[in-house]
Amino acid sequence: MAQNITVHTSWGASVEAYVELPSGAGPFPAVVLAPGQGYHMRLPLLEQTAQTLVKEGFAVYRFNWAYFTAIPKGGPSEQLDFELQDMQAVINLARTHSQIDTDRIAVAGKSLGSLVAWQVFGKDKSLAAILLMTPVCSRLPKAQTEPKSEMAENYPGLAAESRPLAFVLGDQDALCAIDILQRFVSSLKIPARISIARGDHNFEVKSLAGAAGQLARDSSIQAVAQFAADFFHDVFAQ
Repeated sequence: MAQNITVHTSWGASVEAYVELPSGAGPFPAVVLAPGQGYHMRLPLLEQTAQTLVKEGFAVYRFNWAYFTAIPKGGPSEQLDFELQDMQAVINLARTHSQIDTDRIAVAGKSLGSLVAWQVFGKDKSLAAILLMTPVCSRLPKAQTEPKSEMAENYPGLAAESRPLAFVLGDQDALCAIDILQRFVSSLKIPARISIARGDHNFEVKSLAGAAGQLARDSSIQAVAQFAADFFHDVFAQ
């Protein structure tokens, strides 16, 4: 079952959400999936991940930021305060659904969505797990050749988190250097999963053109979606 829903936030905005439930009576574990800054919920990574999760028995709540669907279209708020409320409104929606197991709700987010999801996750200790997709973990300072870690700034408190964590990124992601993420993850309180797929921040393979490039992207996205399903299966099997 799939349904488009408009969710109203505490700051008076309207959030477009897409709710997908597996077949059966439930109650189902649920994953709330946050988009990137401009990478909306119907683009391949989020759509394929949602479809795979639903096939594997999860309810999925994906959505677009209120600023993305506003007329005229806007941008993220300072400190992401409005986006936090957008995501919390969708989580609250999931908790009111009779077919959702409210003790088994997890969150995931892509890029900007990973920043927002992390803040929501830190404040809500009832959430079971988090998947950070294409996290914003590093930047290349001007006139320098070595990237600088931004994990502590962008994901404060992550090093002390004891709930299940997972990360997925492309091997050519300009916003997250693999060695920086791996070093940070090695210092975490509990082991975390990392999956590295082929491609850039959106799993595009720029060195390949036409059909070959699309095939490479689709293969990476399929692998990411299955990684997400496997991670959440293990989380909720505990």
